[in-house]
Amino acid sequence: VQDVSLIKEDWKHERELKGQNARIEAYDTAHLSGKDAIGVMTVLEGGIPVKKEYRTFRIRGLGGKSLNDDIASLKEILSRRFGHPEWPYPRAIIVDGGKTHKKTAEEVIKELGLGIPVAAVVKDEKHRPREIIGSLRAGVADADAVLANAEAHRFSIGRHREARRRTMRRQAGA
Repeated sequence: VQDVSLIKEDWKHERELKGQNARIEAYDTAHLSGKDAIGVMTVLEGGIPVKKEYRTFRIRGLGGKSLNDDIASLKEILSRRFGHPEWPYPRAIIVDGGKTHKKTAEEVIKELGLGIPVAAVVKDEKHRPREIIGSLRAGVADADAVLANAEAHRFSIGRHREARRRTMRRQAGA
């Protein structure tokens, strides 16, 4: 039992030395052909999900953008999120997607005058993590990037289902 507690202490100390107890935010979107489009933000601190910090954004399609445009939705979510300076800023951001999504997030962060590194989780055809782009530069362990991304995906699917149920109830009552 003492050995297990020592291992946990070592792991915790190692994470602190690497700055891995810092806040990581992950973003994902969900929609069905642009209907009931939502975006989410999930948070990890020290590799542990902090569910009370999760946020949902209803995608408005700012600037006349289509609601099924994932890149435009990502820009909207990040712009709206960083419009809340009262929320603690993350040490790193994880986005769902490839180089285009990563580049888009980096552009938004740069436009806002922030220096937050971005990593992206690329999925295969079965929606399993295939590659993590930029995790080393962002100072994020691959395991934390995958966990943050999985949490964002799980949360976005759940929130999207709720939004679809509300729409169906409204339509049934009309």
